[in-house]
Amino acid sequence: MDRILNEIRTKLESVAPVKEERDVNYGHQFTVVRSAEKTILTVYEGKKGFSFVWGGTSDALKRDLMASVENETPADKRFKGMWAGSDESGKGDFFGPLVVAAVIVDEAAAEELAALGVKDCKKLTDKKVLELEPLILEKVIDSCVLDIPPAAYNIRYRELTAVGENLNNLLGYGHVAALTNILEKRLMCSGALIDQFTASTRVIDSLKGGFPDMEFKQMPGAECDMAVASASVLARAKFLRIMAKLAVMAGVAEIPKGGGDAATECAREIAGRLGKDALKNFVKLHFANYKRI
Repeated sequence: MDRILNEIRTKLESVAPVKEERDVNYGHQFTVVRSAEKTILTVYEGKKGFSFVWGGTSDALKRDLMASVENETPADKRFKGMWAGSDESGKGDFFGPLVVAAVIVDEAAAEELAALGVKDCKKLTDKKVLELEPLILEKVIDSCVLDIPPAAYNIRYRELTAVGENLNNLLGYGHVAALTNILEKRLMCSGALIDQFTASTRVIDSLKGGFPDMEFKQMPGAECDMAVASASVLARAKFLRIMAKLAVMAGVAEIPKGGGDAATECAREIAGRLGKDALKNFVKLHFANYKRI
């Protein structure tokens, strides 16, 4: 039960803060608040597994939370015909590139991808991600995967911060570039769904400027949509393959993922052998890990 509740809590907090929790008879209750909106989720454990009961004062917040927790695209975020989705990988990892992927699917492709077991890459093992990559490329209507290796990432990040921009801006440029690449070839697309990483509408506004006849939406937990889920897997697969190449370059068996102590120690070891200046080819220099080396 604790593991399930931890997973649900993480999904809820990807949308809005959990302000209160309490145990109830045969279950557990979360109260989630976003500005003036409030939603209550009660999770019950029974013989047939877990069930969810939703309540509160906000239909909009409830829809967003349901999309994240129950892995279902809200009705107001669905598209007809062909549509695109985009997601990224690597933004929270000290080592490695930033990768943004975009794909186009239709209902038939989405059903086939779901049957293959495609889902948010965070719910898959790295081995499964790499197994699904060629299958996704075979099923989707179109795709684009863009990566910024560490050396180029560090230069670009400095350029952006010098003009008052940040990582969210860099991510936004990546999403726009990847989606533009495929939408220009598929102008009959109805639109695109983007995994939300910022409250800003700059990405949406930029895409609308280039494709005024399409509809663009962003939401937290957008990986519940099959286009976004497929993009998340492609982005993660590219990230993993680049990390493997970086390990060979660095002369280590494996490079730790994430931004924890293991990643810091690995970078310290590489700096000891290759020199600290060499780290710009392996890590994101603005991370706090770098300052600890």
